[in-house]
Amino acid sequence: MPDVTKTEIGRRMYQLHKEKSVEKIIEKMRSNIGPDWKSFSGDEIHLLERLLSAAWANAEQSKWDKIPFSRISKDDVRRILDVGKYIDLDKTPQHTVVAEVEKVLFAVR
Repeated sequence: MPDVTKTEIGRRMYQLHKEKSVEKIIEKMRSNIGPDWKSFSGDEIHLLERLLSAAWANAEQSKWDKIPFSRISKDDVRRILDVGKYIDLDKTPQHTVVAEVEKVLFAVR
């Protein structure tokens, strides 16, 4: 078995924590939206996961924890997806993408 540094282990644990958090968020959204969730394509859900992952990694945890993900509507999800559809995620600075996603998330009541 190759040697694995503590840094590599830490990075992997962080990645797993982020993925699990996004998974839980997606599940809350899916539950709230109900049968309409099926209107989102697999590509859209993958894009949503990417956008939420970026936002999760860059958000202040205290603000993030206050977002009522279980109240996010289909229209909110569409607005989040619009961010990814109109911004090149691989070329746009991360903070710009995150700021646009956060505008939608922090507006949810």
